[in-house]
Amino acid sequence: MKTKTTHFTSFFLLTSIVLVLFSCSIDSIENSEITATTTTKEEAKASKVTQSVATVTYTDEAIAQEYAPQFFQDVDTTDGPCSNQSKSGSADWIAAVDYDGDWNTSNNWDNMVSGRNSGQLKPYVYYYVTYTATHFFILYSVYHPRDWTDILFLCSLDSHENDMEAVLITAERNTNGSFGSIINAQTIWHSDIYDYTNSELLIISNTNTSKFFIEAKGHGIRKMNGSSDMDGSYIEYYYDGAPAVTPDKDSHNLPQTVHYNLLALESTLWLQRNNPLTVTGTALVGDNGSGSNKASTPWGWENGVLCKNPAQYLKNKYNWTNFSTNYISDTPIQ
Repeated sequence: MKTKTTHFTSFFLLTSIVLVLFSCSIDSIENSEITATTTTKEEAKASKVTQSVATVTYTDEAIAQEYAPQFFQDVDTTDGPCSNQSKSGSADWIAAVDYDGDWNTSNNWDNMVSGRNSGQLKPYVYYYVTYTATHFFILYSVYHPRDWTDILFLCSLDSHENDMEAVLITAERNTNGSFGSIINAQTIWHSDIYDYTNSELLIISNTNTSKFFIEAKGHGIRKMNGSSDMDGSYIEYYYDGAPAVTPDKDSHNLPQTVHYNLLALESTLWLQRNNPLTVTGTALVGDNGSGSNKASTPWGWENGVLCKNPAQYLKNKYNWTNFSTNYISDTPIQ
């Protein structure tokens, strides 16, 4: 009996050891498979992250926000002999084309004072964005209800209803699509185009915010020259995402600093291009001052190419290398 018991016990112990070893082997294999599967998923996730970082895309609004300039608007409050055309400086305030609630631009001269008094002359700047694989092009168009003068004998000869000038910013587009540095600016100064390289512009350090000066009365735009353009009678318009705020109508409260906001050109003024109350040809409809329909729309400058095809316009002008003219953005204004 003793021998049989010993054999049975030995057999039982051996069987138990085998089962334990087999179980451990199975667990090891399963854990190995789980680890391998987990690693594969993590690698796939990492791969997706890498792919999303490699190509950056922005909305047109985000691009316009990144490069939105500061405008130093000279304000003339003298009013002079020309029937008080400046209205204590408010004729030099930036506004939306439909600031008075309608798209009838032939009443914008007359509605300016009531618009000022009711807080309707809030500053808006129209933007239009296009881009190629190598560069961003952002056109910022600035509107005033009046182009005016206070020079005697020129009151009716050197003024007109509606006024629009602009800045075209060109910036590098990095290989992953992210924002690059500003390389050039073109500004509208009445019938002339002023052009500036990066080194000629005043650009706030560590930003893509450039500074421009807007003259009083005629509202031509050029680069900011510094303190010589800040004589105390000006409004500094800047963009920071805050709602547009109307300036203080007290003409003695200058200088002022005021938020402006952005409006997409293609979803606002461009939609009125066939409205006979707003646009005729490529001009804004107006009937005050020295003649009718004197202010150009953004798609009228330089026969339209400054707005519609800035890449080709600049390529023809400078013959830049490493400069694509094939748009990868939408081009709704054509």
